[in-house]
Amino acid sequence: MTVPEDSRATPPAPSTGRPYRLGILGGTFDPPHRGHVALAQLCIDHLALDELVWIPTGQSWQKGDQVTPAADRFAMTELAAATLDSPRAKIRVSRMEVDRAGPSYTIDTVRHLRDEYGPDTSMAWLMGADQLLRLHTWHGWEALFEQVHLCIATRPGFDLAALDGPVLEAMNQRLADTHLIQCTPSGRMWIDQTLAVDLSSTGLRQRLADGQPADDQLPAGVAHYIASRGLYRNP
Repeated sequence: MTVPEDSRATPPAPSTGRPYRLGILGGTFDPPHRGHVALAQLCIDHLALDELVWIPTGQSWQKGDQVTPAADRFAMTELAAATLDSPRAKIRVSRMEVDRAGPSYTIDTVRHLRDEYGPDTSMAWLMGADQLLRLHTWHGWEALFEQVHLCIATRPGFDLAALDGPVLEAMNQRLADTHLIQCTPSGRMWIDQTLAVDLSSTGLRQRLADGQPADDQLPAGVAHYIASRGLYRNP
């Protein structure tokens, strides 16, 4: 069930005996594809989330102005989020980064959400293996663990041996099972290696630019939106 932006659920009172569970799926979503939806569904199910919030990047400090306008990416993300099937978790798409002036840093976003949801909420930042390999390049990445758990789904053929340096060290120190993620506010990592989806927005943009069909890789509604707006076509 997708809910309006201003209808965020209130975390349950402590008497429920467990923390509220929030999943956060951030990204450029240029465009959002079935891999994003599969990652979201996987984490809703495995982490028993109460709420999932998609957060399209506003101004990407790493990609500069080489991205589709935020209004289009936000609209496509809403269409992708609407395809999720969860009778239990509330699902919404947030404008917090789209409306933020200046570059979008994940650390600022999760600090804002921590202030909003409180110190006891279990907050999980959801990401794919490609993001994990670049984690060390994120602004203030080590401080993320003070605010959230990192929950990662690998792609087919991804080898954890590809990790090295401080990210590998963090993984070795912080790896946990889903129960610990659900019961604690932040500071752990969970890695799922069962997600059999191998898609990338970069590959999709190239495919669309070449005039090749990609409806099988896009959530319902997103392919129609791209065609109606003439997005990703070669000049």
